Amino acid sequence: MKKKKQIKTLIITLLALVLLVGGYVAMTLFMPKEEETEETQEDEVIHTVEEDTINKISYTNENGTIELVLNKEEWSSPTDKNCPVNKYTVDSMVTALQEVKASRTIEKADVDKKEFGLDKPSLVVDFTQKDGTKTTYTLGTLNSVVNKYYFQMSGDEKVYLIDTTMYNSFDYDLLKLAEVEEYPSMGGQDIADYTLTMDGKTLYFVDSKDAAHKKNEEEIPECVWEYGAKKNKLKKMDEDLASNVLQAIMGLTNAECVTYNLTDKDLKKCGLDKPKMSLTVHYTKMDQAEEEEEVNNTDDVKEEEKDAKIIDCEFTVYFGDTDSDSGEYYVQMKDSKAIYTMNVSGVNTLMSVFEQE
Repeated sequence: MKKKKQIKTLIITLLALVLLVGGYVAMTLFMPKEEETEETQEDEVIHTVEEDTINKISYTNENGTIELVLNKEEWSSPTDKNCPVNKYTVDSMVTALQEVKASRTIEKADVDKKEFGLDKPSLVVDFTQKDGTKTTYTLGTLNSVVNKYYFQMSGDEKVYLIDTTMYNSFDYDLLKLAEVEEYPSMGGQDIADYTLTMDGKTLYFVDSKDAAHKKNEEEIPECVWEYGAKKNKLKKMDEDLASNVLQAIMGLTNAECVTYNLTDKDLKKCGLDKPKMSLTVHYTKMDQAEEEEEVNNTDDVKEEEKDAKIIDCEFTVYFGDTDSDSGEYYVQMKDSKAIYTMNVSGVNTLMSVFEQE
C-alpha cells in the first residue's frame, strides 16, 4: 500500500514538472525578447547634409589640426600647400559627414560632457557648405562595450552613440593624407626593355622578339628575354627568372609616404643620395583617340587597334636603405619630390638577378 502511494506521488510530481517546463517554453516563445529587438533595431539618421555642398573642412585629432579647401573640384590644404592631397581620401571624409546615424540618443537632462569625453574630444570636425552654413561634429570617448563613440553636433544639446566610421575617416595626418604616386599599368608584353644598376654594375634586359612594338600585328609574339652586362653581348634568360622579375616590375607599389617635399637631408637619411639600386623601364602604350564612338562590330574594333599609335614611355625608380622599423625599402621615382616605402619582396627579386651573374 505504501509502495502504491509512493508511485502515485512520483507520477504527480512528474506531471507538475512537465507542466512547469511547458509553461516556461511557452513564455520564452511568445514573450518579446528585448535584447534581440535592440540588436535588430536600425540606427536612426540624425543629420544629413546635401550632396556636393561641402567646400571647407577643418579637423582636429591627436595629430593636430588640418584644413582642407575645395577649389574647382580639387582639394588642397592651406595647412601645407605642398601636400598633394588624395582626392579619394577626402571624398570618404565628405561621405562620412553627409549622413550621421545614431544607435542611441541621450537626452539633454542626462548630459555630462566630462562623462562622455566631450570636454577633451577624440575628434572635432568643422565644415562649411557653399551657402555659408557652418557645422561642428564632436566625438568624445569610445564606448568599448559597444565599440561606438559619443557624438554631439552644433545646435543640438543631445549626445548620441555613433559607429567608428567617422573617426576612422579622419584618422589622418598630412603624410597619410598625401596622394601616393602610382607606377604605370603594364602587361608583360608592354615592356620592351629594362635596366638594373646596383653597386656600380649595370645589367641590360631586352625582349629579343620586341613584342611591345608589335601590338598592331595579327599575332603578338611571345617574349624571349635576354640579358647581360653589355648590350651587344646578351644571353638568354632563364624563363622562370624572367617571369619573376617581370612580375616584380609590374607589381611595383609605393606604400607609405615618408615625405612629399624632400630635401637633400631626406635623401641622405633614406640612402637615396647614393641609391643601392636603380631600375629604368622602357615600355609602350597604345595612343587611343580621347573620344571614341562605341563600336559593336569586332572587325571595326580590330581595325581601330591597327590604326592606334604605339607610344614609347619610360620610368625610373631609385632604391635606398631599409626602414629600421618596417624593414621596407625607401624609394624615389625620378623627378619626384616624394619618398615612399616599398615592400621588400619585389625589390629582393630584382636584386636577385645580380646573383645569377
